Amino acid sequence: MKKTVLITGASRGIGASTAYKFASNQYNVIINYNNSYEEAIKLEKNIKDNFDVKTLLVKCDITNELEIKKMYDKIEQEFGNIDVIVNNAGIAKDAPLEAKNIEDFKLVLNTNLIGPFLVIKYGLKVLKKGAIINVSSDNALGNGYIESIDYDISKSGLITMSHDFAKDLAPNIRVNVVAPGWVETDMNKEISKEFKNQEIEKIYLKRFATPDEIANVIYFLACDEASYVNDAVIKVNGGTNGC
Repeated sequence: MKKTVLITGASRGIGASTAYKFASNQYNVIINYNNSYEEAIKLEKNIKDNFDVKTLLVKCDITNELEIKKMYDKIEQEFGNIDVIVNNAGIAKDAPLEAKNIEDFKLVLNTNLIGPFLVIKYGLKVLKKGAIINVSSDNALGNGYIESIDYDISKSGLITMSHDFAKDLAPNIRVNVVAPGWVETDMNKEISKEFKNQEIEKIYLKRFATPDEIANVIYFLACDEASYVNDAVIKVNGGTNGC
């Protein structure tokens, strides 16, 4: 019987690469999205065209508790139990400190921290045994910026929350964290060429990661080969001067 994975924020970037990676290894894939419907449809078609797996497309705002409950009702009806949850959905609202506003600050915390908490809390009715992988950031490990203080705090909190869940859900469910550095995603398309070059100089491998390179590590942590990896934070940042 095929295993099943739920990936939040799966329509593009790291999420889409992760969905494709799991599908290529014969996982049924639940594609969660909120706003990027066209990208989600395209991803689902790509998976169906290439792999003999089941897919489920679910629109859900992970900051909305009711929508999360409804998402799991659909998942339970379609698959019963699942095997892996990947908390990938996240946003950034970078701005100079003086331009930060409380609405954006709360939205970042709700999406990047409270959302994953709710996804795990309500997901336990369908995830009885398996793995949870939370996607944090190396911003949470000392490479942050004042412009992204809300993002950095949310990703740090996600790591702390993962430690708590790793202890509480063991031995049946393993909980681990992937902390990417700079990745070639839509989120980072707006940064200036000058700033990007400055950041690349700090990276030992002298480049940003591809989404596929992050997806590979996420997939590994879900595998039986990682069966004794629990409560770990895996940096996938190419090595940096910061951490």
